[in-house]
Amino acid sequence: MLQLAIDAADEKPGIALAVEGVAGMTATWATQRNHSVELLPNIDRLLTEAGRTKHDVGAVFVDLGPGGYAALRVGVSVAKALAHGLGVPIAGVGRLELDAYGVAGEAGGWRIVAVHRAGRGEAAWAAYRDGPDGWHEELAPRIGKPAELHAAIANGDVVTGDLDDELAVALAQAGASAASAHAHRVVALAALGHRRLAAGRADDPTALVPLYLRAPAIGPQSSART
Repeated sequence: MLQLAIDAADEKPGIALAVEGVAGMTATWATQRNHSVELLPNIDRLLTEAGRTKHDVGAVFVDLGPGGYAALRVGVSVAKALAHGLGVPIAGVGRLELDAYGVAGEAGGWRIVAVHRAGRGEAAWAAYRDGPDGWHEELAPRIGKPAELHAAIANGDVVTGDLDDELAVALAQAGASAASAHAHRVVALAALGHRRLAAGRADDPTALVPLYLRAPAIGPQSSART
């Protein structure tokens, strides 16, 4: 079954075609902050390059964020419309979980803390682990000041995502380490989306919404990040 993964959470969207959760063909591009115009043509282009059409797609996976407010809204809306129009299941996965899953292979079973710079001097973070009981969430996504993030980091943690010098100091003090986020988040999306479907955890497309950790900033040329 052909699966379509859509990551439109930020200024570098990505899409992938996968089979059984393994991404084959992928595409990323630097957006002009016009996801509503760019996303569908790029999906059509990737399908054409693969010799497929939308009607070959048997499942849709989408990045729920956090990320850019408008970008997330477009990405989730397109994914829901495709799933509904094609009559196929949909599964949404959060950006922080995707970043964490991308470095699971090098974490050695230690807790993975994924970080996203959310603007307004704040960060979003969550924690996951790939342990004996399988992949699971240990700390739900939240948003706060850098000091709160630093306090949440424990000895042995592997931290990935948006890292800066201040956070690097906090990692060293806590006995934690840093890992570079996977270049193609959409590859992790294909894998985790497939896992959700295999576990019978498809989402209700009418109820699926982006993960907004705070209300968006409203104003001229707002590029709010959540």
